[in-house]
Amino acid sequence: MFRRFERLVDTYPDTPPVTPPRAFFAFLWQCTAGLRPYILLMTLCTAAIGAFEAMLFAMLGQLVDWLSSTKPAELWATERDQLLLLLGVLAASPLVVALFALLKYQVLFANFPMRLRWNFHRLMLGQSMSFYQDEFAGRVATKVMQTALAVRDAWLTATDILAFIVIYFVTMLVIVGTFNLTMLLPFVGWLTLYTLALVYFVPRLGKV
Repeated sequence: MFRRFERLVDTYPDTPPVTPPRAFFAFLWQCTAGLRPYILLMTLCTAAIGAFEAMLFAMLGQLVDWLSSTKPAELWATERDQLLLLLGVLAASPLVVALFALLKYQVLFANFPMRLRWNFHRLMLGQSMSFYQDEFAGRVATKVMQTALAVRDAWLTATDILAFIVIYFVTMLVIVGTFNLTMLLPFVGWLTLYTLALVYFVPRLGKV
């Protein structure tokens, strides 16, 4: 079963590689050629997991409220739809997590950098002899190896960790806002201060 996922990505494509652009984000985007559907699907799984976790906490709070105001024998009759929704979330979340893990670790984690290294290697074969006379072979090989890993880590961080945090935070804001809009003020204040701190400090890190 795992082998089917591992073979979804052609690690050694026959298509001639295209010289990537010099711009940072354009370079990252070009490196995802042939992998974009799987990266998008993994991002959607990450978003679903973040929404599931936020919804689960809200539903568990509602369950405590129901048990405090409703007799246990009458709970199913009065809150059947909500309980079925909770059951659906609990049943679907392991499946989404399993699909996410397969996409991340079987489809992308190893195949992504190997595909990049293969393309980078073929691009390097087109260089002149004078290029290799001016460069150390070990340094060139190191750049090829490390760049592939760096591109993979950048995309997995953005589509896994960053996407999860954003979706989880937005879902939590929506849920809290349904209780009382005033409760959103601390979250909005924290997010504003955090954004301002990033805008102020991040550009200055390279100058230290």
